[in-house]
Amino acid sequence: MDPLMHLLLPLLFLLALKVDARRAVLLAPLAVLPDLDALFGLHRALGHSFVPILVLPMALLAYSHLKRPEWFAAAVVAQFYLASHVVLDLGGVAFLWPVVQEQFYLQLGVTLTAEGGLSIGFEADWGMQELADMGTTYILSDFGFALILLLALSALVFRKEFLAAVSKAWSFIRSVPGLLRR
Repeated sequence: MDPLMHLLLPLLFLLALKVDARRAVLLAPLAVLPDLDALFGLHRALGHSFVPILVLPMALLAYSHLKRPEWFAAAVVAQFYLASHVVLDLGGVAFLWPVVQEQFYLQLGVTLTAEGGLSIGFEADWGMQELADMGTTYILSDFGFALILLLALSALVFRKEFLAAVSKAWSFIRSVPGLLRR
């Protein structure tokens, strides 16, 4: 999955759950952080393993719960963003790396057949596979490009509403330094 989808899907999910919008937007870049492992030639291994996805964030959760309660809500959102990345990449992640040098994969599918009547099926395949050399990652997939094109067309059609939303977002961005000082 490309970084744009890793960023947008969990952000939209948190916003739909009515999580504090400022916190959700400010911490959203954490959703793409695991893909930085591609810089080291260990894509879907180093940044997608249990240490940066579970161990370190759980330590932050415990610390914030015990010593800095005001950080706890942000720590939960950070944990959600990091975990969502691995869940969205379940087509092949080395979650137990460096202990196990194999990737876990989960492929789900829903089929719809209209031959001889309407039939809906569910397919699931999972298991372990050799750790694939995935030193590169897409910045933008065809789905991400289609989404950007749809957003651009929507902005053209709904110009007035789009400009109002951009103005509101810009005022929020300008207020971020003040938020960080609190």
